[in-house]
Amino acid sequence: MNNSKIPIRKKEIKDWDEYWDKPKGITNKLYGIIANFYRNKLIKPNLNKIIKKHFQKKSTLLHAGCGSGKVDKDFTLNHSVFALDMSSNALKVYRSIHNAQEEIIQGTIFSIPIKNSSFDGIYHLGVMEHFSLNEIKQILSEFQRILKNDGKMIVFWPPKFGLSVIVLNLIHLILNKILRLNIKLHPDEITLIKSKKHAQNIFSQSNFKIIDYSFGISDFFTYCMIVVQKDIQEEIK
Repeated sequence: MNNSKIPIRKKEIKDWDEYWDKPKGITNKLYGIIANFYRNKLIKPNLNKIIKKHFQKKSTLLHAGCGSGKVDKDFTLNHSVFALDMSSNALKVYRSIHNAQEEIIQGTIFSIPIKNSSFDGIYHLGVMEHFSLNEIKQILSEFQRILKNDGKMIVFWPPKFGLSVIVLNLIHLILNKILRLNIKLHPDEITLIKSKKHAQNIFSQSNFKIIDYSFGISDFFTYCMIVVQKDIQEEIK
C-alpha cells in the first residue's frame, strides 16, 4: 500500500457521513429524491452497458467510493465485487441494499488494503471531482498498483459544462447567496473535467490511456463516461 503523503481528510469524512445520513429538511430530502432518480434511471443503465462491454463474467471488480451501491445491483451476481468507502454511513446503506453479499471495505482510495494486481477492473462514479489534481495523481497511482496488467477502470466524471453542475451551482447560488440559508447539498467539487484532452492529460500522467469516452443525452449530460486501461508500454519506459 502507498502510505506516503496521504492527506488527513477528517472534514471530508464528516461531510460524506452527513451526506449519507438520513436527509434533514425539505431541500435536502428533495435533493435526495432527485439523486436517487439519477442513480437508478440514468447512471445504472449506463454503467450496466459499460460493464457488459468491457468485462467478462466473473471478473473481480472494485467499486471505489461505493456509496449506497444502488447502481451495481444488476451485475454483482455475475462478478466478484468489492465495495470501498471511507464513510461508515455509506457502508451501512450499502449493506442494507446488498445483504452483505459483497466484500465491504472501509478505507481511503489513497491507501487501499488490497494486494498488488488484484483486480480486473475498478469503477467509480462521481468521485474524482472531489480531489485536487495532486491528490488525483496519488489516487491513480494506487489504482495502478491494485489493477492487473490488462486491467481497466470505468470513471464517471462530471465536466465543468455538465448540466448537473450548472443546475447545482445555480441552486446553491439561490439558497446561499440570495436566501442565505447556508445549505450544502453535497461535498465540494474541486476538479471538473474541461475537455477530453484535459482528461487524457490527467490519465496519461499516471500511465493510463483512454479507450472509451462519451458525453451526451444518455444521462442528460451529467457525466463524462470514461474507460481507461493501464498503459504497460509507458510503465516499461
